[in-house]
Amino acid sequence: MSNDITRRKFVKVTTTAAGLTVGGALLGGCSAGASASSAASTTTESTTPGHMTNGWPKYQNAMSKAQKVDTAPDDSEALATFVVVSDSHLSLENQDYVDRVDNMFKDIAQFCPDKAAIIVNGDITNSGSMEEWQKFAELAEASGFKYPDDFVLVIGNHDQFDSSGGTRAVVNTSDNFREQVGLTNQPHPYYDRTINGVHLILMGPDKFPDDSWVKFGITDEEVTWLDNLLDADLDAGKLSFVFMHEPLYKTVRNTEPGDWGHAWSLSDEDNDNLHNCIKKHPNVIFFTGHTHALPDTVQIEGEEPLYVGTGSIAYCVDDADDDTTGSADISEYGSLGWEVTVWETHIRFRMRDFLNHKYSDLEYAVYKF
Repeated sequence: MSNDITRRKFVKVTTTAAGLTVGGALLGGCSAGASASSAASTTTESTTPGHMTNGWPKYQNAMSKAQKVDTAPDDSEALATFVVVSDSHLSLENQDYVDRVDNMFKDIAQFCPDKAAIIVNGDITNSGSMEEWQKFAELAEASGFKYPDDFVLVIGNHDQFDSSGGTRAVVNTSDNFREQVGLTNQPHPYYDRTINGVHLILMGPDKFPDDSWVKFGITDEEVTWLDNLLDADLDAGKLSFVFMHEPLYKTVRNTEPGDWGHAWSLSDEDNDNLHNCIKKHPNVIFFTGHTHALPDTVQIEGEEPLYVGTGSIAYCVDDADDDTTGSADISEYGSLGWEVTVWETHIRFRMRDFLNHKYSDLEYAVYKF
């Protein structure tokens, strides 16, 4: 396992940021334009002005062995650039969370107005209510984005269960999520889409044994669906970009035994079942949230994929011992995510500090595959 996974770098990200002014209309916006697809349908290709559309990320060697390089190709040659964030926890009961989502959108409108899509890797809302989804859409549109067209959304445990102490069952909040992403014609929350040649596979728990926000799992049917998609990409020489809110054990930060991302994630059986599928595919980049840890990229010896932690917008904790219960004083913690740029043979990860409206020097990586 790489040094990155065990490193616990103490960083208290200041919230004393300079004021941010968003002036004028958004230039081009994040125009994804792709339609969701269920397990029984095919993905839909979309295009974004300013990006090449005649290629795709080409698998050559296992992503766990991808070479880290100092420089990336020219941005004008990129297939697509995505903003990847997670854990915004938008709650009408917590103005701090609302403010951080609003700040994130204003910052994205400034530093990446022409990105292919904004990918939110779960826990978009705090209790899965339609009122929270409406507020999320309102804030996005106030900064010039089109909702939901400019977004790719992944279900998180807070999106699938009413954690506010209310009475909404899992099935009702999951219905709300599927309505947001256009999946009302299917019972499960997972789907895939292709944007500018980049194949995005969006996973989500599809079983809830105790109707609880901490008891959830991945069925064999979903793992089989994933396995088939990954095999098809591998046969075609393509990379697969897989997103799931819950992390796998011992991968990204805060997933070691005793950590939040280990103790409060999938069951041991479901973790092993999904991990066995993922780790045998050399063409996979696997993005996960849930931990609220600093974003990271991890190459693990003996495994094939590249693992990516997607940080948190609500509050990003500094190490595994910090508060991840939702009662933390978020003023002490950062609001961090990724700008991910994809070429046919390279991928670049630049950490974005949304509070201070700049790229962070904590994590930066370019992989040549």
